[in-house]
Amino acid sequence: MRLANMNWKQAEAYFQTHDMVILSTGSIECHGRHNPLGTDTLIPMKLLDLIEEQSDIMILPTLPYGDCDWHLDFPGAISIGSDLLCATVKRICDCLYQWGVRRFIILNGHGGNTHALEKAACYLDQKGAVSVIINWWTTAGEINPAWKGGHGAGQETAAVLAVDPALVDRSAISEDEEAHDPTENLKSIGLRRVSFKGVDVMLPRTNRQMVDNGWYGKDHPKDATEEWGKEMLQATADFVVELMAEVEKIQLRGV
Repeated sequence: MRLANMNWKQAEAYFQTHDMVILSTGSIECHGRHNPLGTDTLIPMKLLDLIEEQSDIMILPTLPYGDCDWHLDFPGAISIGSDLLCATVKRICDCLYQWGVRRFIILNGHGGNTHALEKAACYLDQKGAVSVIINWWTTAGEINPAWKGGHGAGQETAAVLAVDPALVDRSAISEDEEAHDPTENLKSIGLRRVSFKGVDVMLPRTNRQMVDNGWYGKDHPKDATEEWGKEMLQATADFVVELMAEVEKIQLRGV
């Protein structure tokens, strides 16, 4: 059930009997030479298609832009930053709150959005609403540890293949994509983290300073398959549907 496809009378009827909506958030940024810039937006949109097959929840239009400041040194990246993302989500939810929506399911496609979404969720909690944030890649990796992945690596490449195989340029996948270590003793273990003497230390830097290609992770994109992506996204969508049913049971404050 898509809000964008409904007229106002249909929306009014929904709000009279439902207090839950789902909003997906993404990003436009580099995911390696082989994946599209819209990877973080396309994947949650595919998940929404799978969720819609099983649920009558109102699906809001996807927010395609997020907080990806760390990726702005790759051409095509568009970041609206954490503050604007948070303000946008809060404003969207406020508009729906006035029509009785009190349960917000946020399906997130980009790790950089998490801080802004958590702040928006805190704001909604103070208003007596419930917000559940689902980072799809984390959820998938917890459903099946074999699906865990890095940025633009095997997991996300498999998911994009499930969206549309034509979107992945397999000829652009490099054999190796070693992360650049800042020093001999500072070993890269993530976009914002390094290891020093076995201890994790925060060292924020842009994506391109760490990898030339734009993807990183132990799950190599050359191993991604469409079958992996389809199974993973279906399992994730199934989980979200079950989770939404549980969220409906939460007793709202003051109710």
